[in-house]
Amino acid sequence: MKIYSKFIALALVATSLSSCIDEVTPTEFVTKGQIQQSESAIKGMVNSIYTTMVGYENDDGGIECISYGSLLAMFESATTPMSFNGIGGYNTLGAWAYGSISATGSNRGIYPSYVYYGYIKAVNDIISMVDKDTQDANLRAYLGIAYAYRALYYSELTQIMEYKKPTDPRFTFTQPEHDLTNLGVPIVTEETTETTNNPRVTVDEDFKLVLDDLAKAETYLAGYTRTDKVQPDLSVVYGLYARAYQFLASHATISTEFKDARALWAKAEEYAKKAIETSGCTPLTENEWTDPTTGFNSRTSQNSWMLATSISESNTYAAHGGAWGSFGFAMLFGTETDFSPYGWRVGRSLDRKMYERLPDTDFRKKSWLGPDFFYKSTNQVEGEKYLVEKDDEGNYINNKYNSTGDNLATDESAWSSDYDGRVSDGAKYQLTSNPAWIRSRINKSLGFKAWPYLYVNIKFRPHNGNYTNEDIGGATDFPIMRVEEMYFIKAEAEMHTKDLNTAKATLVGLIKTRNPKYTCTAKDNASFIEELAYQKAIEFWGEGRNYFDAKRLELGIHRGYKGTSVERFNNAQDMNGVYCGWTPGWNTGELNTNKALVGYNNPYTNPTIFRTAVFADNAELSKYYGCDLDNHDDQ
Repeated sequence: MKIYSKFIALALVATSLSSCIDEVTPTEFVTKGQIQQSESAIKGMVNSIYTTMVGYENDDGGIECISYGSLLAMFESATTPMSFNGIGGYNTLGAWAYGSISATGSNRGIYPSYVYYGYIKAVNDIISMVDKDTQDANLRAYLGIAYAYRALYYSELTQIMEYKKPTDPRFTFTQPEHDLTNLGVPIVTEETTETTNNPRVTVDEDFKLVLDDLAKAETYLAGYTRTDKVQPDLSVVYGLYARAYQFLASHATISTEFKDARALWAKAEEYAKKAIETSGCTPLTENEWTDPTTGFNSRTSQNSWMLATSISESNTYAAHGGAWGSFGFAMLFGTETDFSPYGWRVGRSLDRKMYERLPDTDFRKKSWLGPDFFYKSTNQVEGEKYLVEKDDEGNYINNKYNSTGDNLATDESAWSSDYDGRVSDGAKYQLTSNPAWIRSRINKSLGFKAWPYLYVNIKFRPHNGNYTNEDIGGATDFPIMRVEEMYFIKAEAEMHTKDLNTAKATLVGLIKTRNPKYTCTAKDNASFIEELAYQKAIEFWGEGRNYFDAKRLELGIHRGYKGTSVERFNNAQDMNGVYCGWTPGWNTGELNTNKALVGYNNPYTNPTIFRTAVFADNAELSKYYGCDLDNHDDQ
């Protein structure tokens, strides 16, 4: 694949391998033999895995800086939990939100194959450099880390690229040229020599590689104690096993080799339990979740995250976004920061129905700004100067206040940045009847004329609580795996292998750590899966796991209802079963490079008809924005 060279070049630069190589044989060029002779050089290659995942810029095909975290957030834009607001800008983001992810001629569908195969190239190079029979503890750890990451990459890439025909009977879609059932992705390992005619293998074959890599990782990482959560250990290997078996169990009906669903669910349960026990991790507490300084930005501030990516403060390019920085490009930051991407009207929110279903006793509700975050003004006059107000207790209730001390701010330059916009404890705000006041409260880049972003997230907090300096605030960590996911997998597996009550007990045990009053009222397997999927959607919003669940369980996408928190009609999708916006294809460059993909590419489908079937245009949608759901018919 043509993408490899750029990724390996980045890896070599990022880790300054030349100094390591000099220890062996100073030369103008780096040879495989030289690297093999230098353990420090191989260590540098391993470190490059983590470096590449936090930010990679490419100028081929219109790709900006992209990270593993932003990639997953982009996928999640195609699921119901992620309510995508603002313009469809940044082609990639908007395209996934409204299902227009053509791979040819644009950057909209290019990311998955492009980025993941780049990651795979990096770990393949490591695997090729190390003697598989080595007894050196460090080298065995490097092999284990590489195999674990390759299993992660192939597991996710296969699920992303697997074609599933849209199932909603109301509409028709482009048919693929050939039968794509159970086709995954081409396999490229350290032993692959043919890449120009390398066909898609079955999903089964891809996952046989995943399981084989995990078995090797388990062997090589036995006895290994990691020094950082960017490094997989045995607990992470077990977690990846649990994910793999969960997918295979759900895939059993169309698989040719993994057909015993019950046995696969038993394996998923087994490894989920092993991951929990081996990791020693515990679910996030309310304080850990909501902390404005370390909440959802730090792999070291809590005992939940099992694996993470990390942007160091010294990596200012990835942090602040020389070309739309890696985490900033994910559009995950809330409205609290001065460098918030919401200023560009690309807002990520929680679906309104999901928010309103979440009880106030659940601390996760604090991750989004619902109507009760805003206030009812008695002084603002539409069309006149914007007043900065205080509540009855003297607390500022606007997101900014005048630095001169009076309560009248005539323009943005007079506003102070000292107050970060978070609701103080005990504050009681009511939704204003005039959206203009909300617009002015949380969006400044467009002259306070943007749509009111209700249900927008404040889950992901800036590094060190720095809300003004993107070089610091943008240097955040991102979770790849949290222990909470293992409880969800265990509960789903128990429903299939034991009984409903056992599964409910596991789910209740976890959710009670978020909502002490939680009960699960599911009466059968179908209602339990619906409840589990909802709770998991809330738990992992913005972390990308919801995309894989939506596609695996064929949950559809349901944002096209009157009163939706989606701003634009082209994001108001409503499709049952398999959503056409879940599956990209290979871009033109890859098709030209690998001829075996020609005729076996995923078809491009554009769900324009879905948009026009629900709302004719933005004007029709806007009438229902922010209304009471009970007052309008759900679509």
